[in-house]
Amino acid sequence: MKKNELFRGVDLIYGSTLTTNKNIYSSTFEDLDRILPDGGWPRVGITEILIPTISANVLRLLLPALAEISKKRWVVLVSPPYTPFSLAWEQAGADVSKILVIDLPESDSRNRTNTLWAYEQALRFDDCGAALFWGDEMSTLELRKLYRATEIGNTWGIIFRSAKFANYSSPASLRIQLDTLPLSKCHLTSNNLSSIKFKGTIIKGSSYSMGQQFLLEI
Repeated sequence: MKKNELFRGVDLIYGSTLTTNKNIYSSTFEDLDRILPDGGWPRVGITEILIPTISANVLRLLLPALAEISKKRWVVLVSPPYTPFSLAWEQAGADVSKILVIDLPESDSRNRTNTLWAYEQALRFDDCGAALFWGDEMSTLELRKLYRATEIGNTWGIIFRSAKFANYSSPASLRIQLDTLPLSKCHLTSNNLSSIKFKGTIIKGSSYSMGQQFLLEI
């Protein structure tokens, strides 16, 4: 997939309204909101999304909330694996002038240290509403430091990691493990996927939501 095709070719199915709860952002997927702690994505803290492979489509689960955030505060993407497709953000209602991508050179031997530092600064930034990061090997100490940064900046931190870390301990307030269904179980139109289905399990959240499973079509 080319970098500018991050959101291309997948239809979105959103709810018609966003929640008015000041502590959360609605995902706009009713089935997901129903089992997320407090009924939506948290406005402050670390959310870990564990995925089997780097998938651009996973970001679409967050796009409605990120679009809402961009109307008032910055949304920062630190070293994303794909360059965001700005038209998709605009179509979701985002203010693209409030979307910032920080992409550090891969050749830099200090890349990981610098990337984590940049992500922490984004989380601490008062005018940043959400900051996204793609990473794998992260120590508990590093995660705790990032969690503290979200509290200082009143920011929603989103970290995408490999599903192999599902059994590792984490200070994240919310952890969700996602997987895609086999192609044979997805609807096909003209030999192209017209929808993609994700199955997920909340592996850390409130006592009510932990262990809850869901199936979403995006």
